Amino acid sequence: MQKEQLSAYMDGEQIDGLFTKKLCNDESLCQSWAAYHMARAVIRKESAVILGADFTAKMAELIENETIEKVTITESQPTVEEVKNLPFMRKFKSFFAPVAQIAVAAGVCLVAVLGVQSFNAKTDVNNAPETPVLQTLPFNNSVQEVSYNAPTKDVAKADQMEQKNRRIGAMLQNYELQRRMHADSLSIGNNQVK
Repeated sequence: MQKEQLSAYMDGEQIDGLFTKKLCNDESLCQSWAAYHMARAVIRKESAVILGADFTAKMAELIENETIEKVTITESQPTVEEVKNLPFMRKFKSFFAPVAQIAVAAGVCLVAVLGVQSFNAKTDVNNAPETPVLQTLPFNNSVQEVSYNAPTKDVAKADQMEQKNRRIGAMLQNYELQRRMHADSLSIGNNQVK
């Protein structure tokens, strides 16, 4: 809490006089005050001295006095030969080899199939005629374009539709007349066969 107040005091915030007296009397706060000012001076590039003159001596002393803990190995790692002779590794190797072969074969087949399909798709696109326009005649006898790029010359007009309907009607009438005319001869033929 005191270091936060010290930082706020350095930033220019108003701190009560009691903290100022505490700052002057406490040695650790004075050291923190000096360290904060040094850091601020370095950050603002106000000071040419980045590190104290005794920095290297302190670091050398710390390195010399550092204790090195030696770790004793209680259990050694197995060697490559020992691992090869383990029963699990033998089973794993005997299982893994065929699976790896199958995986490689499947990968080659996949690449071959995709290559052939993409090659055929490219040749089909080059040789294919223009996409035909699908036109339908719905139940309400009005022609509707199915495609936005449908040519208007192929769309049937009202008078053409009427002519087609007349022809279809005439064909149906002709069929009915012939069916009636030949119905008697068909029924006679059927009676004789029985």
